[in-house]
Amino acid sequence: METSRELTWNIPAWYVIAMYLFLLASLTALGLSLIKKYKFVKSGGTTGGNKLLGAKELDWNGLLDTLLFQGKIPRDSFVGIFHGAIFYGFIVLTITTGLVAIHQDTPIKIFQGPFYILFSFLADIAGIAVLLGVGLAFYRRFILKPDYLTLKNSKPELFMYLTIITLVIVGYLLEGLRIYGTNMPQAESTWSPVGWFIASIFSAMSIQLSSIQFFHKFLWFIHMVSTMVFVSALGYRKFFHIIAAITTSLVSRKNQGAVLMPMNFENEEAETFGLGKASELTQKNKLDLIACVECGRCTNACPAQASGKKLNPKEIITKMRDFTEANLDGDLWSEKQLYEFNELDACTTCGACMEMCPMHIEHVNIIMGARRYKVLTLANILPAAATASSNIQINNNPWGIAGSDRFKWASNQNVPIIKEGIEVDYLLFVGCAGSYDSENQKIVKDTMNLLRAAGVNFATLGDKEICCGDPIRRFGDEYSFDTIAKNNIELLNKFKFKKIVTHCPHCMHTIGKEYSRFENAKFDVIHHSQLLAELLDTGKIKPIKRVEAKLTFHDPCYLGRHGGEYNSPRKILAAIPGITLNEMKKNKENAACCGMGGGNMWYELPEGEHLAINRLKQVAETKVPQLATACSYCLINFNSSRGQHKPTEELVVEDIASILAKSAL
Repeated sequence: METSRELTWNIPAWYVIAMYLFLLASLTALGLSLIKKYKFVKSGGTTGGNKLLGAKELDWNGLLDTLLFQGKIPRDSFVGIFHGAIFYGFIVLTITTGLVAIHQDTPIKIFQGPFYILFSFLADIAGIAVLLGVGLAFYRRFILKPDYLTLKNSKPELFMYLTIITLVIVGYLLEGLRIYGTNMPQAESTWSPVGWFIASIFSAMSIQLSSIQFFHKFLWFIHMVSTMVFVSALGYRKFFHIIAAITTSLVSRKNQGAVLMPMNFENEEAETFGLGKASELTQKNKLDLIACVECGRCTNACPAQASGKKLNPKEIITKMRDFTEANLDGDLWSEKQLYEFNELDACTTCGACMEMCPMHIEHVNIIMGARRYKVLTLANILPAAATASSNIQINNNPWGIAGSDRFKWASNQNVPIIKEGIEVDYLLFVGCAGSYDSENQKIVKDTMNLLRAAGVNFATLGDKEICCGDPIRRFGDEYSFDTIAKNNIELLNKFKFKKIVTHCPHCMHTIGKEYSRFENAKFDVIHHSQLLAELLDTGKIKPIKRVEAKLTFHDPCYLGRHGGEYNSPRKILAAIPGITLNEMKKNKENAACCGMGGGNMWYELPEGEHLAINRLKQVAETKVPQLATACSYCLINFNSSRGQHKPTEELVVEDIASILAKSAL
């Protein structure tokens, strides 16, 4: 006979019947709660006819990563340890419970022999892991209590901990009572060590068998009810994150969380524009609200929060969540408005909150919806932002310099200009910074010289180019952006080219992703770092001269987190003889924002300090004299801010294209 045990030892038949009745009730409760949540999410607005909750395609890799490796959780190593203990511990306990049910209630007798020995042992160890994990989680949340972990209501969290602890401890007691009540089978000491230890305590106490049987029955019933409470609780608040994490990982819009849908300004019945009511949230917005576990990673990652601004990404979500629970169609901007204006304007749309969120919440999408309402309906826009917006509409650039001067930088440069009917491989979109800022003009010229040396077939729009509209959209002035975007789309569609190349990642994002939501605007847009890296790979650019420099690299938010590109700039730097790259602690997806995105390039809020100071402090920690970057905004910002932090007063700031040009030309 293969090794096993009596699975329903001391359990009356009516207990088993009661268990399945309780299971039916708990599944019904779970189903009803999930239906309610489904209706809440489905009541949200559509997202342009995309497949599911705004996702163009389902992220199966993201789902598998979440199911098997906890998704983004391990990015915080301490959290990864205790959450992993609970996560993998519960997987083992769930599998073991399933094997018991299959063995007991079907003809398949699987819980015996090696399977019984293996899973009995693993379940014992898993229970210890779960208890340790819950203990560490409680310690972090309620003893250490870092500011970003504050809770609106701690009861759901405590209920979750208590339920898990009850399930595990009562399970161990049941195992110990069973082992003692079945005359202490010696083999159990090997594959049920925790249960054997507890049984040994009972044995030392010489408890009578009748008492053991009574307490076993009593605790079995408690354990069964606790299990069913756990099942039904999966549809509510804190436990719901188990289901929500699976859903959000599947429909997450990779590198698309800040992309907005165009607004319908031809709707004559519309009384307001932007996110004015809870009912105007999209389906993905509503899923985000009920998925939030208040872990605070978004707040901890937010550069605006770190610099003393009013923005707290977690509260953007929790305030909206709590509001919608009480007011499904409530006005967000009534006498007591939900968000402060400076709270919204402080967001640089850098995407750090979304990147760090283990639940794939899109904070920026909600912030931008609220900004749109603030500007379009309430006519509230910061004066400096209003000036930049007006400059773009009048002179096609945010500085307000004459539009006729846009192409002056190209004098005597023999810059190719695209013509209708003649196809080029690459259309070089120079951008406002490249056209009007002297430092960025140098980058444009260096890039063009590299392209010429590589024999690349490219052209520019010449004086026909205008601002892509990024600042205006980020201010929330969607009406003006709508006009600019449509004008640019019409202009670009007149010409034939394979790809658009930009220097500024904000231009790349706007033309490549934001425009794509409009009609006839599917443009293949890349960053100049990507093209230069490709030319290095094919040997068309050969960096030969040594450039002796110790430097660090700043990852632009719209190239990295929004564009998904981290390797091309580093590939370029690695190919240049003499370059030594010393990475900052916060690099790639963890990189801190310089502070210029989200329209913040054009205004300064009174709260806190300039975001660039924090980033410059991180630069200073590397103890290198030079900073490389790949963004027009970043270059301008660091050059103008370096003097505000003494260790970086002499910092040299250069774009990767200019550094490469020194070696290859």
